[in-house]
Amino acid sequence: MTSKELNDALYDKMSKEMENYKGWLLTQPAEEILQHTYEYTMKQDILESLEHHELDYAQAQSLLGSPTPLEDVYGYYNDLDCTYMETIWESIQGRAGDMLTAQKALPVYNHSGTYAHEHGELEAYRASRNANIACRDAIDDAISRHYNDNSLHADAVTEVIDSFGFERTMYILANTVRQQNWDGRYSSSNKKWAQTIDVCENPDGFGNDRQCELVLRSHPGLINIFTSEARHQLLLTLPLTSEEVRQEAERLLNELQRRTEPNSPSESHFMAKISDDFMARASSNDQMELRKLFQIKGCFLADMKDRPGLFLFVPKDADRSLPLRKPRASVRTKLHDARPVASAPKPAAKNKGMDR
Repeated sequence: MTSKELNDALYDKMSKEMENYKGWLLTQPAEEILQHTYEYTMKQDILESLEHHELDYAQAQSLLGSPTPLEDVYGYYNDLDCTYMETIWESIQGRAGDMLTAQKALPVYNHSGTYAHEHGELEAYRASRNANIACRDAIDDAISRHYNDNSLHADAVTEVIDSFGFERTMYILANTVRQQNWDGRYSSSNKKWAQTIDVCENPDGFGNDRQCELVLRSHPGLINIFTSEARHQLLLTLPLTSEEVRQEAERLLNELQRRTEPNSPSESHFMAKISDDFMARASSNDQMELRKLFQIKGCFLADMKDRPGLFLFVPKDADRSLPLRKPRASVRTKLHDARPVASAPKPAAKNKGMDR
């Protein structure tokens, strides 16, 4: 479904809810009807506001998941300390935002239904399972809408993660790949990754695996692309390790050493661009660590006015054959290496009194 289709579906659902409320109200005594005049008017205004505005995709999807979205928005509006029509739309957005936040914050319940029943956790199990099914449908829908011209746009992944978060999205993807591990359209890298995600077994009373219900229904080739992009987006949220900083430095050094002529605009320096993925994750300390790994005299990091990104510059006369600095041993390692080696214990002295 498109964003507009979701908003239309939400409006239809809230309109039907209003009709049901009106039908109930007409069966009440006159005094009871008068007491609901304000509520009736406010709900009409909520519908009017939704008719002239449009929620974004994630907000509309989250609010549509409520069994009573009109009542939810009305309740949210009543809790606001504000005045009338100026805040009706804010109430709709606010309630949708709250539901979206709660949806993303809901943890994956990674135990079987039997375990949940035995431990009094059925409510958490059902809430998580409903969210899993909604996430499955959202991924299938995003793939369908964002696959054009033989290409799957990265927005498909971003959209689902914005709605459900990384944990649940990766859980659904890993479960699908594991359930279809025999399919050669999934890359070996994604198959290996899927085995690292803890997906519990969840048999029903007949021995069938309930996790099969969470398998995506899109084409495996597109699921594979979606999975790779989701893993990439998750990686960009993680801090760099010292090993990853060194790998980037090695890549830059190799690029600089391959060149035979200076390639800076002024032709006074050799230069190599730091990868966008590295920069997306790098802190100022990571950049400093990267620079310190080079022994080449006069090298520095800088950006350029006419080109995006950050570059490493090396003077054209500098010695580019110098290797990277070796990683420093940690203080713990140094202390461990400095400890004296324990000598073999001396044999116990014989007791002369026993030596007879």
